[in-house]
Amino acid sequence: MQLFLSNKSSAFIETMVIGILGSLLFHLLHAPLPWMLGPLTGVTIWHFSTGRTLYWPTPLRNIALLLIGYMLGSSFTQRTVHEITQHFPYIIAVTLSTVLGSLLLGLIIVKKTNIKLIDGLFGSVPGGLSQVAILSEETKEVDTGTIVFMQTIRVILVILLIPFLTMYFIKPEASLNSPAPEVGTEAVAYPSLFGLLLLAIIGAFLGKKLKLPATFLTAPLLIIALFSITAVEVPALPPSFMLISQYFLGIYLGLYLKKEMRSNIRRIGFYSIFTSILLVFFSFLLAILLTKITSINLATAFLSTAPGGLAEMGVTATIVDADLAMISGYQLFRIFFIMFIALPLLQWWIRRKVQLNQ
Repeated sequence: MQLFLSNKSSAFIETMVIGILGSLLFHLLHAPLPWMLGPLTGVTIWHFSTGRTLYWPTPLRNIALLLIGYMLGSSFTQRTVHEITQHFPYIIAVTLSTVLGSLLLGLIIVKKTNIKLIDGLFGSVPGGLSQVAILSEETKEVDTGTIVFMQTIRVILVILLIPFLTMYFIKPEASLNSPAPEVGTEAVAYPSLFGLLLLAIIGAFLGKKLKLPATFLTAPLLIIALFSITAVEVPALPPSFMLISQYFLGIYLGLYLKKEMRSNIRRIGFYSIFTSILLVFFSFLLAILLTKITSINLATAFLSTAPGGLAEMGVTATIVDADLAMISGYQLFRIFFIMFIALPLLQWWIRRKVQLNQ
């Protein structure tokens, strides 16, 4: 037992050091989101190339999601809720287009690699990786390893590509005007802040019992948004809290790609990367269309349509001064649609298809 704890502690320290080195390197290179993309890239490369065992506690991931959920929720006001309501038809259209586009790209992988149709479709749904992995484990007819690999490639590529595209092509002035926040200079109403964070934590655990998707992100977002909408003063998170959340989340995301997935690289790696890039391009076209029919700018539209995670797109939005509430509205609806409608329907179809073939 003592040896196990020692091994886990050394793996944790090694992971933490790699994450810090990645952050410093990205900071020196003036890359976007250095405290998230740096750890993500460093840990991914080190973990996958060396095969060493790394460790990052899930509670640290949950802290990151909770803080980001708080930040996103605090951006809501009565005005933004009204604007999101007006966008609801577009939110539905974008969500359906993204899901259908992803499934069509999944068919390309099926045709080119000869993996099973059900694996190709399940692996292409742009939902949360952990939720898709859990559902795939519950669906014995699919290959969980293949699905998790496809989802992992998409998540990592999207999270790496979209901040670069947004900051250097869509809104390039952001890369020049977004230095790292000065830590320790913030004036914050800490009693109110910690009181609301406590409520967010309680909400996250209640959401877990209610099987709320990505509960440590969505529950705090909804709770803090409710306070913000009802004109309760919600203190902004200190910049130091945001840096910590980015660092914690970046390391956790970097551990998605595991050494056990090497066999899948030869089999479906190229087409997983290719279709993920196509999906980003497709979301960019949807964003351009949104700017033509609505009043939102391209940065907000792109982060709203992007097939990445709500947390990652929300963090990027703070750098380019995009509309956090609008992005949250689009991304949150897609999370709930995929978790409660698209994936259960796909799971039902798979089981139905298998029954008919027996």
